[in-house]
Amino acid sequence: MSLPSSWRAGAAALLLAAPLALTGCGTSEPAVPASLAAPVGNGSPIAGKNTVDASRDSVATATTFIGTVMTSGGFTLYRNTKDKAVPPTSSCLGTCTSTWPPIDAEAQPTLDGVDATLIGTAVRPDGTKQLTVGGWPVYRYIKDMLPGTVNGQGIDGVWQAVGADGKPLANTAKNTAAPARAPQAPAAPKAAPAAKAPAAAAPKVVATKAPVVAPKAVPPKPPVAATKTVVRDAPGTSSTD
Repeated sequence: MSLPSSWRAGAAALLLAAPLALTGCGTSEPAVPASLAAPVGNGSPIAGKNTVDASRDSVATATTFIGTVMTSGGFTLYRNTKDKAVPPTSSCLGTCTSTWPPIDAEAQPTLDGVDATLIGTAVRPDGTKQLTVGGWPVYRYIKDMLPGTVNGQGIDGVWQAVGADGKPLANTAKNTAAPARAPQAPAAPKAAPAAKAPAAAAPKVVATKAPVVAPKAVPPKPPVAATKTVVRDAPGTSSTD
């Protein structure tokens, strides 16, 4: 038994509408957010060719805790002290470019607040063009995961962040011992304790001797004259008798 043509048309319409209904209910695979789909960094691929396309990301400046740096797509630009500026020559080759991607300059970069006279190009051994600042080939550091970071500053003692004037910023050593502390000013000498006044000597008690009274001189008594006994004769008698 065959179905009427109107039924067959209605069934076909239902089959066509089913996927759309399922999509509306949220059963389809969610799309990857653009923030996750974009490559890490300034939007240019780091793997594979190991270069960063400066023509797609403007070269500008940014303020960091070590000073104002030059950036590509918001990420700090670095230079290597082993490179040469005259003529511009890169020493970062092979596996080095996996950590320090050269800034590609096949097209003219867009400049934002950067002196155009500082910008140039160098030809790498593989024939590609690399951006130069003040004659020095410039790179980006793979571990700078956020714009404005300077994690590459001082790495191996040869990598330096490029300042807004094209010159390297003062080096901040990495993987080295902590810098010695600045010597502290010597403490002020303590004031000598005030000299104590000598304790007053207790008065020496001197026993006073009683004054010696000189014996009172007693005048000598005059000698007593011996009395002469005179025997007188009785009247009418004589001692001579």
